[in-house]
Amino acid sequence: MTSTVLLLGNPVSRSLSPAMQNAAFAALGIDCHYEPREVNAEGLAGAVAELRADERILGANVTIPHKQSVLALLDDLDLLAARIGAVNTITRQGARLRGWNTDVVGFQRALGEVTRANTPTLSGGGQGGGSNVAIIGAGGAARAVAAALQPTADQVWIIARNLEQARRLCTDLRIERGGPVDLRHMRETVARVDLVVNATPLDLPPAGWLRPEQSVFDLRSRRSAEGRAMLLHQGAAAFALWTGRPAPIEVMRAALNHQSVLA
Repeated sequence: MTSTVLLLGNPVSRSLSPAMQNAAFAALGIDCHYEPREVNAEGLAGAVAELRADERILGANVTIPHKQSVLALLDDLDLLAARIGAVNTITRQGARLRGWNTDVVGFQRALGEVTRANTPTLSGGGQGGGSNVAIIGAGGAARAVAAALQPTADQVWIIARNLEQARRLCTDLRIERGGPVDLRHMRETVARVDLVVNATPLDLPPAGWLRPEQSVFDLRSRRSAEGRAMLLHQGAAAFALWTGRPAPIEVMRAALNHQSVLA
């Protein structure tokens, strides 16, 4: 009997995840299909109810714009997902659904993977101290990045069009060194940091605002190598949660790189 893992989001039609996850299932001989399901806000509850009712569905990934709103529809949350206030992975135990956040480990591993020896600011300051970070966006992905960087960064600034959303993020994650910034002040905030993380679907910040020595991490997997690295590592962590088996990460990497060339 073929099992299914869903990808719930809007939009999802251009996601690189199906090729990556289906290659992983095939490599380990697991009879499972990863299926993108485009779901708007009104349809999210119904999609989660379908997941709960059908035991052939092992779980799901959750992406924009549902990483925060899905929390209320689940039975249980992993401690990290509860602290961050965002879920990107769902697993089942019988009819009970549990939410997880693998974006944190995905970002951490991707950051380490793309860090070069002469750019210690990418690793949150390396061994020599902290760094100043600006995260553009205040949604679920931005929450995971902030949680990953907060322990080692000197300052974490959350730049968002919705300033109240940025304030809630900082309050929830207890960010005291740094804080919320209105999008109108993005340029001057970006100018004083070492690392800029784009956690939006937009081309931000404009390239002309950056200094040569600054590091940029763009979470968009179709637009950047670092974004694909984060997609790979969060996906590998999710795969292990659904299957109880270590992910074949090099198989996933090859499939992801192949799909990104075709895209």
